[in-house]
Amino acid sequence: MISVPYSALPEVGKELAGLIKGKVVIDTCNPSPSRDGGIATWARQKGAGLASAELLPGARLVRAFNAIGYTRMGQAHEQPGRIAMPIAGDDAEAIALASRLIRDIGYEPVLIGGLAMGKHLMPGTPLAGEHSAEEVRKIAAALR
Repeated sequence: MISVPYSALPEVGKELAGLIKGKVVIDTCNPSPSRDGGIATWARQKGAGLASAELLPGARLVRAFNAIGYTRMGQAHEQPGRIAMPIAGDDAEAIALASRLIRDIGYEPVLIGGLAMGKHLMPGTPLAGEHSAEEVRKIAAALR
């Protein structure tokens, strides 16, 4: 799991290139222009999922934990499966592994599509906040 300000991803990708190549990596990073500057603008235009894949080459990337605010993150275990965790990825095995981890902490993982759909997993998008699995599926379908 990589959780850093988006502006740090290029350096993280370079420093950890050998360690993450071929490994499942859960990308929780969100590009925020006010914090991250130009790289955030680039990532938002390209799509955060595709941008992260470019910055973390060789990783089997899954975007998750992007759409729900950190202040609510630790409460899913209180009512397991009630809150959906939208995820995006292109690697079926990586998605399965990330889904098991997400379910273990109390969320219901919902694949919204490939990494190109990862652009919708950020604050300020329709998928942001807490939703049921059914709601996430409906919202994601409307975004395709």
